[in-house]
Amino acid sequence: MYFFRKRPKTILIWSGTLVVLFFVLRIALFAPSTVTPVRLTPHDLQQESFGIGTVEAKVVVKVGSKITGRITNLYTDQGLRVKKGGLIATLENDDFQKQMVQAQHELSKANADIVANQAAINQAEANLKLAKNNYGRYKKLLQEEVISQLDFDQKENEYQVAEESVKLLKAQHVALVKQKEVTEANVGFFKARLVDTYVYSPCDGLVVSREAEAGDAITAGAPIYRIADTGVIWILAYIDETVAGRIQVGNPARVILRSKSQQTLSGKVARVEVESDRVTEERAVNITFDLKSEIPPIGEQAEVYIITAQKKRVSALPRSALVPVGKKYGVWVLQQGRVHWREVRIGVNDPSGWIEIVSGLQSGEQVVTANPSVMMKLTEGSRVSS
Repeated sequence: MYFFRKRPKTILIWSGTLVVLFFVLRIALFAPSTVTPVRLTPHDLQQESFGIGTVEAKVVVKVGSKITGRITNLYTDQGLRVKKGGLIATLENDDFQKQMVQAQHELSKANADIVANQAAINQAEANLKLAKNNYGRYKKLLQEEVISQLDFDQKENEYQVAEESVKLLKAQHVALVKQKEVTEANVGFFKARLVDTYVYSPCDGLVVSREAEAGDAITAGAPIYRIADTGVIWILAYIDETVAGRIQVGNPARVILRSKSQQTLSGKVARVEVESDRVTEERAVNITFDLKSEIPPIGEQAEVYIITAQKKRVSALPRSALVPVGKKYGVWVLQQGRVHWREVRIGVNDPSGWIEIVSGLQSGEQVVTANPSVMMKLTEGSRVSS
């Protein structure tokens, strides 16, 4: 009692403070939440499926030599463009050149031998003709007993020798022709080996990597370069299975390269893999896109947004007005200063922040939207103010 008698002013101050605090708390706790009412409005919307991918060439070829040898020269390098048929490497070919020169000399000799043999055949046939005539004439003279048997035998022998000589030369001609064919085959072989020491680009492309250096000894088929065919450059993207089923070949897409994050490139779906990854539960999708003056680095990361649906002038609400509950969505309908929960069915979810409302809400009805912290506090029948 003494305390209250001595300090009445302090008691009054504390009492007033408590009253003010009570009203402040009441206002703070029970005051209506501030919201923004919105209605269904028509919008052009599009549905997009998002994925991360990398820049790839549809075809990357490993280019090497057909033969085993040592590299003498390399004419291009990683990151450079090459043309189809352009010389990109050479191998040692001194031995092949010498062997081809030797084979060509042998071919020339074979041709000369055939010419000489043919001349000998012509001469032998002329001799045979003369010997045959003499043989016939002497045979008649022997019948008339004008000459001796010895003279006739001599002409008969000459005729037989001339006949055998023609046969021998013709047999030699056949052998020489066969030898020429073998020599021609050798020339062709060494010429082909010499050609194989030159390595050409099989396509117009971009050198992805150089796998060997000048002086290296390589085996047949070992890669010297990896060349990306620039005929088709695309994005290999991986899309979650939950949305990949809506993607079809020909769907338009937007591509954003990591090195040019402020630039959006237009593209379209070129191929959808029929098999999903069993671990990541994603499906590979290839998207071709508009290349500018330069080809981006193979393997560069890119974002892709594939447009799977487009609708014109459909009823939509801002995404902030939707409240997810499990796998469903709803809105807070504003009626006479209070909100009431209503489930709605949504359609196209546009990246711009608008969502199609398929059913559950009538045109003209107001729903509320606010920042997430306010939306989380709303309950059935909560008072709100705009």
